[in-house]
Amino acid sequence: MTVRTFACARFRERRVLPALALVASLAMTISATAQGQAGQFARECALKETTVITLIEDHGAAEDLPADRLGAAGLTMLRARSACYQGRVGEALALYESILDLGPVASLGRQRP
Repeated sequence: MTVRTFACARFRERRVLPALALVASLAMTISATAQGQAGQFARECALKETTVITLIEDHGAAEDLPADRLGAAGLTMLRARSACYQGRVGEALALYESILDLGPVASLGRQRP
């Protein structure tokens, strides 16, 4: 009986990860389609988003900020992207600027090529 319970728990764990990956990819596809129909992405937003993505990734690589803070920055970036697609460029730029308040990266554990 113990073996069966353990095997069932492992079986469920193996099925959850692919299901979550599928749901996430579907959500991103639907979101991208909806955003593409909503409007143009302003050049200013694109430039800020590139800076913000790089900053978040560098902080993640350096592991110098708590994960919840980086997660919140990622969600703020998504809100900014949505605002920009909806034509609210000023609001989007303010959201991007708030992410830049994370500050500079302390140090990278490994150098990027």
